[in-house]
Amino acid sequence: MKRHTATRGLAALALGTALCATAGAPGTAAADSIPSAGRLLALVCTGDTGLDSYTVPVHIDVRVRKVFTFHLGLNGMEYFKRPNKLALEMPRIPDQSRKVFGELGTPLSWPAQYDMNVAGTTVADGRTTYHLRGVPKRAGNVDEMLVDLDGDPAAPMHVQWLMHDRSTIAMTLRSAFDGTHELPKHADLDLVAGGYKIHAAIDYGAYTVNEAVADSVFTGV
Repeated sequence: MKRHTATRGLAALALGTALCATAGAPGTAAADSIPSAGRLLALVCTGDTGLDSYTVPVHIDVRVRKVFTFHLGLNGMEYFKRPNKLALEMPRIPDQSRKVFGELGTPLSWPAQYDMNVAGTTVADGRTTYHLRGVPKRAGNVDEMLVDLDGDPAAPMHVQWLMHDRSTIAMTLRSAFDGTHELPKHADLDLVAGGYKIHAAIDYGAYTVNEAVADSVFTGV
């Protein structure tokens, strides 16, 4: 039921924006018809309003390319705790990479981590895409985040982070509904930094939700 509520809510907003698009420039929506970034993210996360924490096993297939290309597979655990704590525990992951991972966050934590606004919309074939921009509330490795949020809740979410060191991280995130919550199921992440091109395919296992997660798990994040 919660997923249906989120789907109807986001679809209704997208339809309303599309219907008002003719009031603005071609291919864009009228500014007064555009919902706030907070409202859009709240609708995306409607099914997770009762979720305070989760633990989930993750498997990451990594491909690193510079002069040569090599692959490796990694297994670990991801932890989340409201309002904005996210940590990845995985062998061979440097502390700095773990810190950056926590700064990237998740749709559940973005409102607490970033000052979000709607930078614009695109309407094509009656379908609205909202372009969100986020600036970190706390200084760190991320300069800004850009999110393309489709009016169709079933569509994957596209996110890009522009980093302070001029590297970029792009991610396509797909979620799945387990009957109670809608949480990440697969993500494809591409990092371009220092001449390296790194692709990571992330698969999420079975979630354990609303069980105690020690604050020590997030130390250094």
